[in-house]
Amino acid sequence: IVVVTDEDLVKVHVHTLKPGNALNIGQKYGEFLKLKIENMSEQHHTIMETDVEHAIKAKKDPEKYAIVTVAAGEGIVDLFKELRAEYIISGGQTMNPSTEDFVDLINGIDCDHIIILPNNSNIILAANQARDILEDRDIHVLETKSIPQGLSACLMFNPEASIEENLEEMLEAVKNTTTAQVTYAIKDTVFENLEIRKDDFMGILEKDIIVSNPDKQFVVETLLKSLITDDKEIVTILVGEDITDEEMDAVTQYVEDNFDVECEVYRGNQPVYSFIFGAE
Repeated sequence: IVVVTDEDLVKVHVHTLKPGNALNIGQKYGEFLKLKIENMSEQHHTIMETDVEHAIKAKKDPEKYAIVTVAAGEGIVDLFKELRAEYIISGGQTMNPSTEDFVDLINGIDCDHIIILPNNSNIILAANQARDILEDRDIHVLETKSIPQGLSACLMFNPEASIEENLEEMLEAVKNTTTAQVTYAIKDTVFENLEIRKDDFMGILEKDIIVSNPDKQFVVETLLKSLITDDKEIVTILVGEDITDEEMDAVTQYVEDNFDVECEVYRGNQPVYSFIFGAE
């Protein structure tokens, strides 16, 4: 959100997946003098999805900005596309892209400034190495360590702002986003005195495993109690490919019944993680 005031007028620039909600909120505070709603995904329809074969297509006219992001899961990819992340490399926790993947993709991009969102701590090194190799390009690696951090950064991106202003706003959004994830254990182990059994569900808050149990819903609820602190206002739920509609509804209902936050739920269809939660 970008807000500019001039005496009794307020100009608001908002990126949202639900414009109707933004209009309803704005209407509570005054009358609209001018409205402009644009479909960003329609305007920026040239999308780059890179896999092992690196299907690269360069734009004819140079753009000011390009956002390169790493994501897995059809629903998550669609979310990034809607938020102007036009160049997407397939990757994640179990399939980290290489430095060469980034270099090959960036060589096909014609723009003034490139922002890379790795969205995983294991991918940051490859992104930074690509930036160093392509030292003649203006490349900035925003060290996002999770999908929710990447989405939060994209929401703050303003194509009309300077690169410095964008990086400052996007970094602030990343800092204010806490991530939690639910996955399963592939072997028996112990993490900081927490006993974990193979095939148990694990709740991970940032880097720490805080709960392990064969009951998925129990893990989710325990994790959310630690994630959603009093300062959080918005919770985003990304639902994995293994989750049924009934399970998705149960988690959504739990959040709505127990926390005073706005809840947004998306079918991310991501592998590995049954749920990815972002709290802002």
